Amino acid sequence: MSNFLLFLLLIFFSFSAKPSLCEPRATQAAMICSNRTASMSQRQNFISNFLATMDAVTPLIATQRYATVVNGTGNTTVYTFGECMKDLSRNDCNLCFAQCKTQILRCLPFQLARRGGRVFFDGCYLRYDDYDFFNETLSSNDTTVCGKTEFGSGNKTVFGDNAIELVRNLSAEAVKNDGFFVGSVSRSDVSVFGLAQCWEPLTAMNVSACEDCLLNAVSRIRSCIPMEEGRALNAGCYLRYSTQRFYNNSSDPVPVNGGGSNKLPIILGTTSAAAFLLIVGGVVFFVKTKILQKRRERKQLGSLLAHVNKSKLNFSYETLEKATNYFHISNKLGQGGSGSVFKGILPDGNVVAIKRLFFNTRQWVDHFFNEVNLISGIDHKNLVKLLGCSITGPESLLVYEFVPNQSLHECLFGCFLIYESLF
Repeated sequence: MSNFLLFLLLIFFSFSAKPSLCEPRATQAAMICSNRTASMSQRQNFISNFLATMDAVTPLIATQRYATVVNGTGNTTVYTFGECMKDLSRNDCNLCFAQCKTQILRCLPFQLARRGGRVFFDGCYLRYDDYDFFNETLSSNDTTVCGKTEFGSGNKTVFGDNAIELVRNLSAEAVKNDGFFVGSVSRSDVSVFGLAQCWEPLTAMNVSACEDCLLNAVSRIRSCIPMEEGRALNAGCYLRYSTQRFYNNSSDPVPVNGGGSNKLPIILGTTSAAAFLLIVGGVVFFVKTKILQKRRERKQLGSLLAHVNKSKLNFSYETLEKATNYFHISNKLGQGGSGSVFKGILPDGNVVAIKRLFFNTRQWVDHFFNEVNLISGIDHKNLVKLLGCSITGPESLLVYEFVPNQSLHECLFGCFLIYESLF
């Protein structure tokens, strides 16, 4: 009975605890979009190159946790970079980056084709531009994001001193440790936690570039004090402090001032319980994430969502993404005025053609799905059969039957203009 009560108590604590140690930190800190736009003549090529770099970045992130990709030639070349924070697990990295990737699309409305954009999440970073920025240390778009709550649970002077000492320590130690460091400073019952990271191209270039970037970040993040949280978001690095421990690490490598008692026995005594809490907390976070995702979908799609989910025409975005090997260029069949088409193999072995539509605005959804419902019932020898669609992912997709020997390309971009006119 006592073990059962302990089990219930641990579950209660896992529900009430803040998901700070076992999560992808897919919280947007800032999004910065360029004011430069592609000309009408360049727009289609620039968008195509942008989408190609987005396709190539994902598998690189999954294998090495960062990616540098270049696609295109001349003034439509697109440079893309992405990286996860080094304290994240591989799964959390992939989850954070997947969500970051959906947000970067907001910087590239297809009617304008902005030539640059960057999205900072607390767990990952993604940027694209029309020039080689990979070794860029600082830029005019660098920004500082401060929290909204002022520190009020202790001595503000001590808090400010601790925060300044922490970010200085982090910047110095990160330069010595492959561009990454986490830790805390605690004094007079006031604790501050932080993380510093230089992006991989900067770290690989030279130590001084990483050091210069973090020193700049330290000087600017001081303006956030006495707010409980602050972030310096530079072209070449990321620096954050907070009154809450947000990073995922088993120890604090930054020396802690004061309170020199040995905590090892306490740590050893609570290891089993902490491990259990992390497992249960991870399950809770996953369930909560799924629930929030469903709520967002219901809010975005309204009453149409239930109809979409029940329809045999609905495909999940993840299934179609995997079917095309993440829209790899080797599977690309062609491109039309409203999107590009890729060959895909579904889990049941069926070969299909999947079309990525350029538009991605929710006001199209109702019309889009209704048209799919209508057109999917048409069976004509001169038309490729429309099998279904995906409208709940980061972009809208159409799924057609696959017709080999070039006839698919001819139908999609020739006799199939009726579908183009609809979308």
